[in-house]
Order: sequence, then C-alpha cells, then structure tokens
Amino acid sequence: MEGFRWIWRLNKEFKVRPLVEYMRTVPDPRSRQNQKHDVAEVLTYIVAAYVSGHTSLRRAVAWCKRRVNWLRKGLVLENGIASVATVCRILGNIDEELFLYAFMEWIGEILDTKGRHVAIDGKALRAAVSKVRGGRTPMLMNAIDVATGLVISQFPLLDKSNEIKTIPELLKLLDIKGSIITIDAIATQTDIMEQIVEREAHFEFFVKKNQPVAYEEITEWFESLEKTELEGLLGRKYPEIVGKYTRESLDEKNRDRYEYREYRCCNDAACLSKSRKIWPFVKSVGYIKQMRILLVRDSDGNDITPDREEFLRSGSGRQEKPLKGDSESDAVQVIGVVSDLEMHAKDMGRRKRDHWRVENCLHHVLDDTFREDRSPAKKSKNNLSLIRKFAYNIIRIAKINEDADLPLTEMMDWFADEQDLIIKYIFEGINCIK
Repeated sequence: MEGFRWIWRLNKEFKVRPLVEYMRTVPDPRSRQNQKHDVAEVLTYIVAAYVSGHTSLRRAVAWCKRRVNWLRKGLVLENGIASVATVCRILGNIDEELFLYAFMEWIGEILDTKGRHVAIDGKALRAAVSKVRGGRTPMLMNAIDVATGLVISQFPLLDKSNEIKTIPELLKLLDIKGSIITIDAIATQTDIMEQIVEREAHFEFFVKKNQPVAYEEITEWFESLEKTELEGLLGRKYPEIVGKYTRESLDEKNRDRYEYREYRCCNDAACLSKSRKIWPFVKSVGYIKQMRILLVRDSDGNDITPDREEFLRSGSGRQEKPLKGDSESDAVQVIGVVSDLEMHAKDMGRRKRDHWRVENCLHHVLDDTFREDRSPAKKSKNNLSLIRKFAYNIIRIAKINEDADLPLTEMMDWFADEQDLIIKYIFEGINCIK
C-alpha cells in the first residue's frame, strides 16, 4: 500500500458510491463452493447493525436477521443473512491490507485531508491480550481529522515499542500535503520529522523526558524567560527574541476541577542544541504548563478549592502536594513543543488541546460505546476494528449533515428508529465534506 494515493473529490455536492461498492474491492477468502453469502453484502449489513447500536457480532447478526426483508431495499441478500460463525470466518480471513484500502478509498472520497490538522495516536486492544502469544497487548495507530473527528486510517502494531517504526508506515498511506501533523512525544524523532517535511506537510510535536536533553533545554530556557519577564527585563536580556516571543494563559472550570494553562512560544530554536545540526527544520519551540486542581467543597457544599499558590505549597484535601511531570495524568504537567512552523502561543496551545480529540472523541467512544476493549477477537481484531470505524464515521457524518447535536449513543438510537437514515448513509452515497 506504500504507493496508494487517495482520489479526492473537492465538489461539496459530489455523492460517493454506496458503501457496498467499496466493500466489493475486498476479495472473498473462501473457496467458491462455500460462497453462499456475498462478502461485500455481509460487511455492509454488519456495519449497518453497528451503526444502529448492535455492537457485538452476535447482536449484529440477530438484528440483521430480524430485518432481512427491509435490508433487501439496499442489498440483494439472495441467501439471507450469514450465521455468526460465517461472519467470524469472513472477518478473520479477509485481507487486512485490502480491507483498509477499501476503508481509505471510501473516506478519502468523502473527506479531503489536505491542509487540515491530522492527529495520530496509538490505542490498545485490551481484551485481545490473552489471545496473543506472549501476552503482549495488540495495538492500532489511529489517524483522525481533528476538525470533523473522522477516522482517516489505522495501522496495526504489536506493542507500544513499535510505534516509532509504525508511524512512518502510517504516514505513507496519507495524503498530508499542507496538513499539520500532531503526535505524542514518542514520535519526536528526526526521521519522522524529515518524512513530514519532505511530504510538504508540517508538524507540531511534543517533547517529554524521552528526549531528556531537549526537554531540559526547553524547560530551563522558558522558565528563565518567565523569570526575566516578571522582572521587566525580557527585552534587555533577550533582545534577539523581541517580536518572536508570545504567551497565552487560559483559566477555566472543567467539570469537577479547575484547569490553568500557560502557553509560551518562541519562533527561534536557538535554545536547542539539536537545532543546528540534527533538527535544522525546527523553527519554533514552545512550553506548555498545565495545572489541574480538583474541586473541594466543605460540608455545606461551599467551594473551598485552594488557589494555585496554596495548591503548589500544600496540595488540597483531595490531592497531595503536586510535583511537576510530563504525563497527562500529572496535576502539574510541563512539556515542550517543537515545530517547523512559526506560530503564536495561542495557536500552539489550541492544536495541543485539539490533538487529544483522538483520545476523547475516538478512543473513549470505541471503548465505551462500541465496547472495543471488551472484544476478545484475535484473528479478526483489526478487521473488526475497521467495522467499528466505518460505523463511527457514518454516525459522525450524519451528525454533521443532519446538524444533530446528539451523543453518539442517541445517534445510534436514531439510526435504529429511522431506518431511512441507513438508506441515506449506507445504501445510497454520502455527500463529500469540504
């Protein structure tokens, strides 16, 4: 698939082909005498069942059997609905690469990712770990378009140690020209940066303690800038960064906690020793400090949450005195940022927050709504994950087109109750998204 390129449709009114036609590009792995049920139709009606909220193969097949006559509005179904065992054999034996090819051709005709923000992150398939030799947790790298939340690709890897090798393979599949790629700190590698720049795209990567020298250089430099700025001596002590240095602060109450974010960015990478030889394409460095203070109430329900200074000194009734760290789970998180773009601190911070849509809008939904972390499938795990992503994308596209401000679970109920939606988004073609 290295040479694969999507065929983009730029006309907003262009309607792509029905889903079953993309499924027909996936070869049937069975012998001719065992091809009682058409593979393309099987894959299509299983996606329809998942879209309607039936998120296990047994429930999906049962739903299809109850609606076989209605499903014939969009499919032939000459021999009815396949058994659960047949569906499992099909998903376990169809070519993963060609099935991914069909998925990418389908979403690639719906959505043009050029010039967009693409977020990439890995996700474990937890329930499959006991099925894999050696007990290693199988994982998938997922790529989404941040603006729409749509999945644009996935790529399997056996365990987290292979992410550095897998990310370049995933990037080869994507048409990223003009896009901004964000990946967590594990991708902050010279080869990956070079690959993105050579593809005429841009990167905004996070620097954590896996890059100890760069992390220390960035954090020490920006903390020195902060101290000098408080003394009113920034322009005098660092005249070379005047006009290149920006900062932004955000304070908000988010559910049961207060969050304080501080973004600092400099369009000058001189503080990095790597910038002169190893990372010559890095134009900006940034510093992000985030503090999370859990809400504390007294016996009368009054808010007695400590302010930032008190929290740093003594912690709170719900949290011990915090230490700085580079993990998302740390009460005080400090990370660095490197990019080949010249950028403002506000834009840098926004992209950092948007990046985690891949976790909040996709991975959480796959586990919580589609029950992916409970699926014990071994041989079919990657193909079954694509079934979920077909369904997930269809629901998100329907939310966009129908202007429906509903949770995905309620959208599933809508598909189950209003079967014309299945005709519109599965049996007929979907309008492409600009």
